[in-house]
Amino acid sequence: MKLAEALLLRADLQKKIARLTTRITPNMVIQAGKTPQEDPAKLMAQLRKAIVDLQQLIVKINITNVITTDDGGKTLMENLAVRDAYKTQLAQLRLIRQSAQIHGQSYNNTVNTIKVTVLQSEIDQVGRAFREIDTKIQGLNWLTDLKE
Repeated sequence: MKLAEALLLRADLQKKIARLTTRITPNMVIQAGKTPQEDPAKLMAQLRKAIVDLQQLIVKINITNVITTDDGGKTLMENLAVRDAYKTQLAQLRLIRQSAQIHGQSYNNTVNTIKVTVLQSEIDQVGRAFREIDTKIQGLNWLTDLKE
């Protein structure tokens, strides 16, 4: 199995766990003399199995991320950390830009202490770097076999 397929399976398992929890909740407590629509014990068993499956898959994904390297010798885990940092930086810069634009237009006699054009240029650069590393990660995900 390729790493990308394992990541898709992880997302499916996470959704399955959420769905099972949603299905269990209304069947936990019922009126006396009524029968639950679904057997909560069976649903709980499915939930427990899905969680164990997810745990095992996450371990394999994490091992793969630590072992796999790109052409420059950086591990996939390091690339993921850089991408996460770019994502955080991008989100914060966008919030700052939005605030600067709102406050700069809303009040008389106010001046932005940050040049929005310079900030936008930084947002563009970080956005480009994010897209580049994300593309590299996605490529590695489809080329890399999941480690056991």
